[in-house]
Amino acid sequence: MILTVLLVTYCGHVHTQSNADVIQRCKADTLTFFEALGRNDWSLRCGYISSRTFDYYVFDDVGNMRHRALYDTYYRPGKLSDWFSAPRQRMANCERHGYTASHVCTSGNAFMSAPLLFAPGELAVYDAYTQQVQQLIVVEDSATLDNLHYREQTVTLQSEKSSVEQINIVTLHTQRGKSLTVTQDHPLLLSTGILKSARYLSVQDTLIDQYGELDRIVSKTTSQVSAQLYDTQINTVNAQATKLDQIVVTQGFLSGYLVSNGVQKMGKRLSLRDKIPLTLTASD
Repeated sequence: MILTVLLVTYCGHVHTQSNADVIQRCKADTLTFFEALGRNDWSLRCGYISSRTFDYYVFDDVGNMRHRALYDTYYRPGKLSDWFSAPRQRMANCERHGYTASHVCTSGNAFMSAPLLFAPGELAVYDAYTQQVQQLIVVEDSATLDNLHYREQTVTLQSEKSSVEQINIVTLHTQRGKSLTVTQDHPLLLSTGILKSARYLSVQDTLIDQYGELDRIVSKTTSQVSAQLYDTQINTVNAQATKLDQIVVTQGFLSGYLVSNGVQKMGKRLSLRDKIPLTLTASD
């Protein structure tokens, strides 16, 4: 089964801070990857960083986009605790209101569609390919919510860079305080036992986390980002297997990323619904 995987190009350098006050400052002014890019665009346009610094904040030494962008947090000179929540959009007003000192912080991870749970941990598919990881974690066919268990599925991965395009992504926040970000067509397993693409999810839907707990969606936002596309092929190593059709874990939630035909192909996995209280199931 051939899958097209949408990823931001990145390569990892993590900038660390040793000063406790600076760490606290960065936590207070924490930015997502794309917010950090917007902050850098603003800082460059307003002349607060040079083009060379901008390149260093966004790209590594060989020109690949970082896993986590660097960005400046601005504060009043001599008083790190007195800080300015600088803009996160390129065309915002350049006024800093006297908060002219700055320190470098590190953003959250770049968005990667369908980071999956592999034996070493959660990895973007392209990362698993470059690291030659082969053990994908999948839900056993016999699993239920009361006895949710997994096995390792040996796979081979191939990936090559395609084009850079604007893609639509969906960010979901849940009742248990969790969040996940996926492409709009990414299928997630609901408490009703069916798969639904992220674009069609609503606050009426309840997801299933990797421990079998139900977690209702409380908010949903959509946005558009520029991302590098990769053509990725995932195959089973077992020569007798003609397809890979498994429920996997995406950002802590059960996902139909490797299920080729939604409801019809769920098979025994519908047994996951057996123990769900009727009051918690969502109607579709």
